[in-house]
Amino acid sequence: MRCAARGASTPSPTSPRWSGRRGPERSPDTGRPRRVCSPHRDRFHRRPPMSLAFTSLSTFGLEPAAAVLTHGFADYFVQIPFTAGALLQAARVDSVDLAESQIVSADGAAIGAALLARRGWTCRLAGMCLVPEARRRGAGEAFVRHLVAMAKARGDRSFVLEVIEQNAPAVALYRKCGFRELRRLLGFARTTEIGATAERASACALTEIDPAEMPQHMANVGTDWPWQISAATAAQFAPPLRAFRLGDAGVAVACPDQGDVVIRALGHPADAAGTRAATALLRALPAHFSGRRCVIKAVWPEAAAVVFVEAGFQRTELTQLQMHRALTAGVSGA
Repeated sequence: MRCAARGASTPSPTSPRWSGRRGPERSPDTGRPRRVCSPHRDRFHRRPPMSLAFTSLSTFGLEPAAAVLTHGFADYFVQIPFTAGALLQAARVDSVDLAESQIVSADGAAIGAALLARRGWTCRLAGMCLVPEARRRGAGEAFVRHLVAMAKARGDRSFVLEVIEQNAPAVALYRKCGFRELRRLLGFARTTEIGATAERASACALTEIDPAEMPQHMANVGTDWPWQISAATAAQFAPPLRAFRLGDAGVAVACPDQGDVVIRALGHPADAAGTRAATALLRALPAHFSGRRCVIKAVWPEAAAVVFVEAGFQRTELTQLQMHRALTAGVSGA
């Protein structure tokens, strides 16, 4: 707080104007009053730390949890619809454990949620949010550290997540909590023009297959492949998702009556012939859906982007970082 003298000069203690208060302390270099900060100043700018409590999402309830998630993600980079049905679908396809997923509360009110998926020794933070009024008060870091402690106590050995790279505060938070980048994930999109006759001819060669057959086409997928496009996730696919094969390559898509056709998984043999088959399949896909825009969200590894680039797809704006933290097995792990 800057102080200013009332008169042209500071009265001395013997002056009639002396009231027992000292004048402002001045800098010996400039002669200007020094800036003096009250020890109580920060209390008007810094809110007190929050006392947090954690509850299983399954105990909290699906509908209330969906409401917390909707509130927390309302200002997110992309719109994510949360309903009780969507949470049950995530439990089936993405292995979200509703009992281990958490709701965080402060002063009796829910302020955030975390969706935890689990397979074997690996757990994944499938989504985490805080409502806007609870941010920048330390709750995010406390929440992540609570989730890590839970994972260690369960005996998990690996904790993975994906975070939008442009979301700098979230990236910094996860790094602070011990997560490190594995790879960058990209998104792509393509539309086939009406005159693209070659792609339309290739589309005629597509064969629709049972979505449950997708893992058979995913021999190129590594064990650390992003969770959403892994063979384990593809094994849970069922209608209304659809799957197609061209040669030895396979693709699974979500294709609503209108809007984008969303690629949910792509698989092909790891050799050059398999890559060519996957490229041909991707070229034919937009034509098969009458020129509708085909997209894959930012879940595809940057190192494997060549198959989309050669198929004429363009990168989309948002990117993600796939992050990982190794955990010590057992309750006593560090």
